[in-house]
Amino acid sequence: MKKASESASCKHIATDSGASFAKPLQKNGAFTTLPTPTKSASDPKEYKVIQLQNGLIACLIADKRSNFVEMETTEDSDEEMLDADQSDLESEEGSEADSEDDGSESNEESDSACEKNNKRKVKLAAAGLSVGVGSFSDPKDVPGMAHFLEHMVFMGSEKYPQENFFDKFIQQSGGSNNATTDAEHTVFYFECLEKHFEEALDRFSQFFKAPLMKRDAMARETEAIDSEFQLAVPSDSWRMQQLLFSLAQKDSPVNSFSWGNFITLKQNVDQNYLYEQAHAFRHRHYSAHRMTLTVQACLPMEQLQQYVLDHFSEIPNNDLPPIQFTEFRSVFNTPEFNKLYYVIPMKDFCQVEITWAFPSLLKKYRSGPQNIISNLIGDEGKGSLLSHLKKFHWAVSTCAGTEDTESEHNSIYTLFKLEVSLTEEGYSHINEVIAIIFSYLRLLREHGIERRIFEEMQKIASISFKYADEESAIDCVSEMCSNMQVFPPEDYITGSVLLVEYDPELIQMLLEEMVPEKANIMLLKKQSQNTIDNDYQTEKWFGTKYCVQDIPEEWMHQWKNCPLLPELSLPAPNTFITSDFALLPDISNNSEYPRKVMDSPLVELWYRRDMHFKLPVAHYYFQLISSLSLYDCKSICMLDAFIALLTIELSEELYPAVAANLSYALESYEGDLLIKVWGFNQKLPHLLGIIVKYINDLSDRINQSLFDAIKDKRLKCYYNMSLKPSVLAKELRLNLLVDKQWDSIERYNAMLGVSYDDIITFAKNYFKSVYVKVLVQGNVSETSAISTVKEFINELGYSELPKELLPKYHVVRLEKGEKCCRAKNICKSDTNSVVTNYYQSDHFTIQNSAMLDIIMMLIEEPLFDTLRTKEQLGYQVYCSCRDTFGVLGFSITVFSQVTKATTKFIDARIEAFMNHIHKLMMFFNDESFQLVKDNLIKKKQCNDNYLKEEVDRNWDEILNNEYVFDRIKQEIKAIEQVTCYEMRSWWDAHHSYGNREKFRKISIQVEGHAHSSCQINELKIDLYCNEDEALSKDIENYFITNIKEYKDSLEVYHVK
Repeated sequence: MKKASESASCKHIATDSGASFAKPLQKNGAFTTLPTPTKSASDPKEYKVIQLQNGLIACLIADKRSNFVEMETTEDSDEEMLDADQSDLESEEGSEADSEDDGSESNEESDSACEKNNKRKVKLAAAGLSVGVGSFSDPKDVPGMAHFLEHMVFMGSEKYPQENFFDKFIQQSGGSNNATTDAEHTVFYFECLEKHFEEALDRFSQFFKAPLMKRDAMARETEAIDSEFQLAVPSDSWRMQQLLFSLAQKDSPVNSFSWGNFITLKQNVDQNYLYEQAHAFRHRHYSAHRMTLTVQACLPMEQLQQYVLDHFSEIPNNDLPPIQFTEFRSVFNTPEFNKLYYVIPMKDFCQVEITWAFPSLLKKYRSGPQNIISNLIGDEGKGSLLSHLKKFHWAVSTCAGTEDTESEHNSIYTLFKLEVSLTEEGYSHINEVIAIIFSYLRLLREHGIERRIFEEMQKIASISFKYADEESAIDCVSEMCSNMQVFPPEDYITGSVLLVEYDPELIQMLLEEMVPEKANIMLLKKQSQNTIDNDYQTEKWFGTKYCVQDIPEEWMHQWKNCPLLPELSLPAPNTFITSDFALLPDISNNSEYPRKVMDSPLVELWYRRDMHFKLPVAHYYFQLISSLSLYDCKSICMLDAFIALLTIELSEELYPAVAANLSYALESYEGDLLIKVWGFNQKLPHLLGIIVKYINDLSDRINQSLFDAIKDKRLKCYYNMSLKPSVLAKELRLNLLVDKQWDSIERYNAMLGVSYDDIITFAKNYFKSVYVKVLVQGNVSETSAISTVKEFINELGYSELPKELLPKYHVVRLEKGEKCCRAKNICKSDTNSVVTNYYQSDHFTIQNSAMLDIIMMLIEEPLFDTLRTKEQLGYQVYCSCRDTFGVLGFSITVFSQVTKATTKFIDARIEAFMNHIHKLMMFFNDESFQLVKDNLIKKKQCNDNYLKEEVDRNWDEILNNEYVFDRIKQEIKAIEQVTCYEMRSWWDAHHSYGNREKFRKISIQVEGHAHSSCQINELKIDLYCNEDEALSKDIENYFITNIKEYKDSLEVYHVK
């Protein structure tokens, strides 16, 4: 596949500020009007670009579709809302309730980070501000300064000195905020309900006028920076990036450490000096003329303009130019770069990464030369590089191009990477693999990139732009203010998506650079401890083990003189490009929610025609429930292997569809096979038909060698999943609560026993007895939907699944009181710990869910402020509502490091926080409570930005067997009915400091390792207890040491 397109990654700052693109159209006393951005014909928003007298450039986006119905809510001022509770309901750097993104393969429960299903009718307003400085400008003696400053400017201002005042306001205004630091720019952004937008802008702008950046706040935020870095240490992608940067010129801004940590911000620098340098850095670089601002709301353009003039005109301008990096144009032209590196990753996988360093291509966005090349090298169709490698079972995937980050694409250089995911066999033939790569590059150089290929890519980009889904306001402003630093005003929108100019000479120039002698080659493979000899070095910051050597002369000779291979060719014309964009006419009787239009023992089809988004797109989602679903752990593993085999077989046939912006997904969901196709509706039935054909033929297509390669990949996948403490914590919790749940280690062991014959038998038997649930939505008629589904059923040719074989789940009812399940991190070199305190309630009902939604909204911000900002327990702290197969509960999760706090201490601090909230709730008044409910209702009314959001929400209802498509309306009604007294009573019953009437808690604790070790002796979960701790708790059998025995002792809920 190709990486994110080059042009899509042009959010990066050139050495000139954004203001350098300004071409005045009109001036008045307060601002200059600049050219209006070119937009898509389907984009209803109005745009205006102005430059203030202080040099700041602002893009104003007025969403004309402002006729959304709003609930009548109390029009108390924001000051009243904030003053209603002076009891410390506070938060730090973002109302960013981080969800558990652990990469698990099935969505076995519905989680929400305090805002479940927040859709409908109201739109959020948003603002983003980009400052033209990033980590490339870090002082040499304080690596990580730009990142540190990103944290510090939000910690109070002269006008609003309370440290968490902005975060508290945003969270209570139904919004969220965040910030990111990259190599050459830093972006701050937020969203909130529209009625609070101006006051939010006032608070936001103060951080760029007069932030406090106090000494005590700096001391605490250094801990947060270090925690953020420690969470990144196990990530192979970050480790590889830092290793690559270490190969750049020693005196360059690239060869640095942009994260910052305890060493660079505390241990190696005097704190008075850090304080002085942080303020000096801000005064030097945070100047209005280097800032670009985007604001978006459903407000008149004149009103948005006035907001910007009122709140951003007074940001100081020092008129100092940005630091120039022209002397580092050849920053990777070093002896260290053009070598062969053997790297030991944290995870278990085989991969080769080949990197070339080009001169900066930021200003070549209209022709996107590396985007053209990445499309060709990353092609997976017939005649492609990957197709040829797969014939030898040497590779399973490729990824080529320039990533959408400044680490790869900036004003100094543009990196082009080719990553090939190898099989063990491929790794053992690495010389031949790389020779084939250079043979394909020779083909591109000698054949050239003809206009036909460019025009096809140009056409696809143009179609996608014309019929693009609308972004959320916060995504739009964060991307736009970054684009403003790079593109002239007329290209703010199109610069990152369209191909305008055909430049074969520039493409050829880049291809001439992509030769063996100018490449950096890294080979990644897990090694056992005893194979690591003294030749392995250790990277300074992440501790990555690697060995470096010159590329063998015989390899270099072979690569430079590799012949053209007849099996390799350029892509044929793409037959999947959409040509029919006609929209179905509106109908008077269209239902608001999906209707069941087919219902038989074989299938149920839910259908809804789209008349709101008015785009020529559709979604076909299928759930195939088999008699083998959830049969045992081995059947789950065989389904995973079946999907992997089907995916690799389909990739060659369907890659042109993906290139034409059609999408498909094959997923495992609790033992069921999910098939999804979506995109432009014209050719989706054809795409679906190809998938069914390959399902039917799969057992005839695969052989022993392919199976062996995929089995090895699946084993590595399960192994790698088990290394993540977040995954281990989640799997422990679910294993304790639900039957038929198997963790990654159990799947690993089961996969060891799967044979080629097993998978052939499984592929034939899985589809014998099936029940299928389908959702079709979009620009599709009911007749066409029914016809496509009938064809799907006929082609698959399955028989009825008896109802008694439908999967059933049992969730245990926790006993009153609390228990602890503690395990050591599987990865012996990972210091990160995770504590999830789970509090079980009862059967899921809309009323209980509404109650929890309110409570989560109340505690989200003070939780973050208390445990993350003030106590610095960890970088990620969040609360979540949890619907576990129909049983409601909530959890509080803290990611920390064993070097910072024990899991026992973290659990105690969570409980102390719960007690703190209990006391606050006892004094919470009806007026404050009503404001919280009003804002929660507004969040739930937020409009879907695009059709897929609506479809996915409806699909969840079908997957969960609930079919409450009007859930949001019901939740809003339930929220309106909850009283403050009921909320206090509910909370009082569900935690340890109340009456404990319904207090049922399990603390899941995954503890990191204080002393690093690369060796994993045995892949297993060791549950352990601390007798002294158990005695101090005075709770019988406080520690759970056998999950099965514990579950067997409990009652069960009969659910879903």
